[in-house]
Amino acid sequence: MAFDHLDSVEPETFGYVATFLLVLGGFIATLGVYVVGVSKNKNNNNFVMFNTLLISYDWSFDIIFTIWCFASRLKSHLPIVSLSLLFIVIFVNFLLTFTILRREINNNEQFRVWFQEHKAFGILIAFFSLGNTTVLHVLNCRFNNMDKFNAVLSSTAEKRIIHASVIGLILGDLPQFFLLVSVNTNLINFHVIPITAMSLNILVNFFGFFYRIYEATIREYETPTVVNKKQLEA
Repeated sequence: MAFDHLDSVEPETFGYVATFLLVLGGFIATLGVYVVGVSKNKNNNNFVMFNTLLISYDWSFDIIFTIWCFASRLKSHLPIVSLSLLFIVIFVNFLLTFTILRREINNNEQFRVWFQEHKAFGILIAFFSLGNTTVLHVLNCRFNNMDKFNAVLSSTAEKRIIHASVIGLILGDLPQFFLLVSVNTNLINFHVIPITAMSLNILVNFFGFFYRIYEATIREYETPTVVNKKQLEA
């Protein structure tokens, strides 16, 4: 059923232009970060920074979209559905992120040392991973040859991040995509926020699909010397 009680907040032409500029601006910014990384060292996993910034941009608009649903006073269950989906994604990704990082801190002494030196950065990345666990790959992407992007993750952690991202895709990205498509196809008037959120969701899913294939089948991981506390004391 169309949400015919909503009036257009902005003229249709302005809405399309604003949407285009929002998506294009964010895409150029994330692409710029990737280019900077490649110019410094093309052998590092620079694409993860591009993908992470795009995910963060999309995550921000998911939150904005949920706020918009309530602010628009829609006469439907859309606001509750959107908020519920948001909380489910945050809760599931919190459990996955906590499990992965907790295991590394307990069993990987090299990661424990890195985390103690870069605790604020590690917590920041963990926070952004609440939107998508793929963000955890930033920890060891070696962007710009900076120490904070050079955590030593075990192969088990790398695999769990990939598996967690697939779970996030099924529970979060795909349901959000169908929700956004439903909203945009049923709205009579044009609205910038829903169409921008849908555009970003499509971009994230598109690049995320190929990135998961790259991480799972192509990328050559460094084999770290992972030692635990008992091995060090021996």
